Amino acid sequence: MKKQPLSIYNDYLKILVDTATTFGIPKGEIIRYCQIPLSLLTDNNNNDRIFFDQWIDIVTRLLELIPNKGLGYQFGLNCKLTVHGALGFVLISNSTIGRVLIDMQKYYSMRVHKMDLSILNKNNKIILRLNPLYQLPAHLNESKKNIVNKFFLESALIDITTNLQMITNYNLTGVNINVAWEQEDYHLLYEKRLPIIHFNQDHNQISFDLKCLDLPLTFSSTTAYVLAMELVNKEYLFYQDQDNKIILKVNQQLKFTPGVGFPSLIDVASKLKISERTLKRELANANTTFSSLLQSKKFELAKKLIDSNRNIQEISDLLGYSHISAFSRAFFGWTGKKPSEYIREQRISIKNYYLKKTKY
Repeated sequence: MKKQPLSIYNDYLKILVDTATTFGIPKGEIIRYCQIPLSLLTDNNNNDRIFFDQWIDIVTRLLELIPNKGLGYQFGLNCKLTVHGALGFVLISNSTIGRVLIDMQKYYSMRVHKMDLSILNKNNKIILRLNPLYQLPAHLNESKKNIVNKFFLESALIDITTNLQMITNYNLTGVNINVAWEQEDYHLLYEKRLPIIHFNQDHNQISFDLKCLDLPLTFSSTTAYVLAMELVNKEYLFYQDQDNKIILKVNQQLKFTPGVGFPSLIDVASKLKISERTLKRELANANTTFSSLLQSKKFELAKKLIDSNRNIQEISDLLGYSHISAFSRAFFGWTGKKPSEYIREQRISIKNYYLKKTKY
């Protein structure tokens, strides 16, 4: 099987092995059973990566060694924000929960959790819906695929939920987790440490009260955030560069034409002389989706139009939204703010900037 471009930092492998030892399995036995090269566990290899296929193989073997014990729960709890490198510090030093979600949506999947993160606003609830970006090997039977998928989703849902609560001194209210599988026996051992989890649901997602978007963060720092974001963007560019340039190729085709709008998935696939299915698969292997790239382009254009003093109705019409409310929902998904709030803040920021300049 062709190796997927997705990859994992070695420090996550160390955390996984350490997590497994808490279930009473000696480290040496874990290394032997999972066929983990010792070179991957040395301290000087923390920033090296392993292919995601190798990560899947190790996780699959580990779940055979430690079945039905809640390994996904425990791994998610052990993934503290600082484990996520510069991205962790971006989230810690951010200003509000809403801003954290914006950065998570763009960057989170370049670390350990290979998930597309959709952010929805429904009935005064913010919903973080997770969908896998990876492909499991064909040689795994359906039972094993379900077990491995459950591990990845459990760890991602628990990691996100616990760390969102950790970065603010205020309570994240109305937190619920929905999962698509039945309750396992090990859930009872973790129940008191986790939010309410609803089983046998249609989607794998986290939800909490809309008002939590404005909660301030404990260690918010503009200076620290800027420095951390520089590192994250460098990592992001490097990560994209490993993905056969497919993201660059698609972005080059996503040109806006007045009166027509942006090209569709079918249009872009045709321009690149590949099938729609192949394009979807290559983008998934590159840790993104066509919809995510298109939304990023729309947001970039929306910001430019705002800077050119276009009103919200004009911007909505130019971007091809059927109604201004549809544009407002999309804009809220990008920024965590209504367009009117964003415009007002931008104007205040510009005004303050020039007021400061006149003082010197």
